[in-house]
Amino acid sequence: MIKFDNFSTAHQKKIVEFINSVNDSFNSPKKLTDAFFVQTINVPPSNPETNCYIASANHDIFGFLQIVEEPPVKRIVGLQTIREGGNFAEIFQNFMAIAVKHGTLSNAKVIHFQISQNDHESKKILESSGWHKIKTYWNLRFEEPHLEDLVLPDDYSLRHFVKGRDEDTLTDLQNQSFGNHWGFSPNDIEQIRYRTQMERTDEKGIIFIEKNGEIAGYNWTMEAHNGPSSVGWVAMTGVHPNYRGLSLGRAVVLAGMHYLKSKNISEIELEVDSENIPATKLYSSIGFKKINQTHWYEKNL
Repeated sequence: MIKFDNFSTAHQKKIVEFINSVNDSFNSPKKLTDAFFVQTINVPPSNPETNCYIASANHDIFGFLQIVEEPPVKRIVGLQTIREGGNFAEIFQNFMAIAVKHGTLSNAKVIHFQISQNDHESKKILESSGWHKIKTYWNLRFEEPHLEDLVLPDDYSLRHFVKGRDEDTLTDLQNQSFGNHWGFSPNDIEQIRYRTQMERTDEKGIIFIEKNGEIAGYNWTMEAHNGPSSVGWVAMTGVHPNYRGLSLGRAVVLAGMHYLKSKNISEIELEVDSENIPATKLYSSIGFKKINQTHWYEKNL
């Protein structure tokens, strides 16, 4: 019989091993480390002991759920990892019920789950339970041997993020850049400060583009290494509304990619809303290719 329990630190190592096993990432640069797992489940204002759940039987873990609460947009996001097998449907249905309970208690208006395009069982469960697909995101990868040169527009320059100085600037810029984007919840400075100190972020990998000292946009890269293998991500790219239409997005994305290349990272990935046509065209023109896609499902409360 499957049991559903709240997370405790006693479960930590087994959960990390479970997630790496399900994702087949033990020998990959995407291998989840204990440190990054702890950082991820503690992003403010999360409390893992009340927001994370374990599905287990006979001391073996079969599922893990993290509930992300986003009060500014009254949204709940369920982040689930479930082992394939005979208990899958039972576990996912219980995780959905847990998310609904959290949403009701927190006065959320909507709940979202993201699933792979190949996850037909989750799709069937969600749709039969009245959830509907709201968005499709593309997973893109760049692994070309050559990256085009970076050419900055006249009067623009680049600089790296500086810890202890730029957190407020980055918070404001990110909120201004993504304020109208689907699924974005405004960040506060505590969240930005926390995220810039997480394992896969190097402060030099957050790059600002500016004109006469005024920040116009940014690219936030991430990276992971496991022995000789490595992978990088274009995690966030934003341009301030006052500077759109000037090709700054291309410049700052290339700046981030060249930074990753300088660290001998040849494989760079990102996720993009399939309906964001300017972004998909930009990434395609740089050399990114689609490798997968995920679907977001929604339930209104």
